[in-house]
Amino acid sequence: MTATCNLKVCTGVDAGTESSDDASNWNLISTDAYDSTGTSYQTNKISVPVTGTTYSYERWLRLEFTGAFTLINNIKAWHSSGNLSDSNIDLNAGETDTGVTPVDTVSSIATTTLTGWNSEVEAIDITPISDIDTSGDETDYLVVQLEVPSTVLTPGDIGSQSITFSYDEI
Repeated sequence: MTATCNLKVCTGVDAGTESSDDASNWNLISTDAYDSTGTSYQTNKISVPVTGTTYSYERWLRLEFTGAFTLINNIKAWHSSGNLSDSNIDLNAGETDTGVTPVDTVSSIATTTLTGWNSEVEAIDITPISDIDTSGDETDYLVVQLEVPSTVLTPGDIGSQSITFSYDEI
């Protein structure tokens, strides 16, 4: 028995609209939309503010498991590669089991700074309380947000970032 794992990007009211297929882009942009083509970031950029801090819309991610399996557990997520273009930029993340509408102000969920989730040892646990034992079951949400303060000295594309997900299949 083998499970199939699909990454879903959730947008809209209560993060209730999921990408219809396995998401390939999760760009951190200035709009609450799934960037299915990977080009929306070009017109919905996050700019360095003159003062204060600018935030991307939170990006709500979750895994959906399909196929034949007995149990999926021990589900973790961590930032595994990619360097931010400026040391003042941060990539914050957090976990929740309840969907809320993504915001482009400071997140109350994505509060762990990059240095707190950038290794497997510091992974964020997105295992739900209820067992994942049925095709179509999903994890808790991983919420990610880009934080861009006015102190950024090197503006521009932050480059590709990778998040690794791991889980145990029984």
